Amino acid sequence: MPIEPPPNTTPLPVAVIPTERQLSLVRFSPCGKFLFGAGRDARMWRWQIDAPRPANPAEKPPAELFPALAPLTGHNGWVTHFAFHPKPSQLVSVDSWGQLTCWNYAAEMPQSVWTVKDAHNRWIRQVAYSPDGERIATCGADRAIRLWSAADGKPLHELGTPSSDVLDDVFSIAFHPDGKSLVSGDLRGRVKHWDLATRAVTREFDAQLLYMLSRIQDVGGVRVLAFDRDGKTLAIAGTQPASGGFVEGTPVLRLVNWLDGKESQTLLLGDKTDGFVHDLAYHPDGFWMGVCSGQPGKGRYIFHRPGEPQPFLNQPLANCHSVALHPQHTRFAVITNAGTFGQSKSMAREGIYPGNSSPIHVFDLPPTAV
Repeated sequence: MPIEPPPNTTPLPVAVIPTERQLSLVRFSPCGKFLFGAGRDARMWRWQIDAPRPANPAEKPPAELFPALAPLTGHNGWVTHFAFHPKPSQLVSVDSWGQLTCWNYAAEMPQSVWTVKDAHNRWIRQVAYSPDGERIATCGADRAIRLWSAADGKPLHELGTPSSDVLDDVFSIAFHPDGKSLVSGDLRGRVKHWDLATRAVTREFDAQLLYMLSRIQDVGGVRVLAFDRDGKTLAIAGTQPASGGFVEGTPVLRLVNWLDGKESQTLLLGDKTDGFVHDLAYHPDGFWMGVCSGQPGKGRYIFHRPGEPQPFLNQPLANCHSVALHPQHTRFAVITNAGTFGQSKSMAREGIYPGNSSPIHVFDLPPTAV
């Protein structure tokens, strides 16, 4: 039978914010005043988002609804990921050159607070603040998971070693809401639970569905790890690979009970051309919001209540790569990829190589009934 959506969850399109370059990630600031995007042009882009909502948003262009502000500059490669401090107006961002930087993001012309140029010797995949805001965790293609002081960026610890724990390329990390544990997910579909007091692996969760060896190519990996608000459920996401080369795979969302480590549900969200689950957000009304993207032109955003056989919202939107939920839980944003694909790039006129961009689709959810 059809899945009935919860009340007050029908998305209402507000605007599409144009961007100059392609983005890796989008997030709202905890204060609710800004929207940030991690740029593949070495910049952290930001927009003002707290302007009053007009009666008819279509009457105002995105530049007036959500004006662009001065970006954060100082990275050298793609900005791959970023995270907000739970209290002060600070964020940390990481890039493809291995740099970790802390910023005061609310200033008119933001400046870095501190920078670690060589936090990793290769691509940094993700960064996260501990719930108390005192530590920062990073992971990367150098197979390392590192902890840093949030106050000054000084190194604290490294979790495991490549030789002893066979971490492989570490794609994803997340702190448990209690601050005592960290989870990591790697290229080969291994999810590890780290005890932060002992810095040892206490257990592993099964995510082998997210990996395959295609001849000599490793395909897939644990691309997303996220907890629900109370830390009772761990969400693990990526793709079930079908082939290497020009990778095909079926988006996967697996939900695990944190207490006993048992799988509670695994969803296959489409077919082998639908690709990866690239990002997740948890709505406190009890459902997951996610985005999927695969072959060019394919993509969707989904809303899913745990335990139901399929998402209650499964909305096509081409090339979705990130989803962000506003701290008031009544607005969300999705970035897509727009531009040329494949050999059409080599056909650019006058030797100009066109870059892609990431339009940001902003939606409103009606206020949750009390």
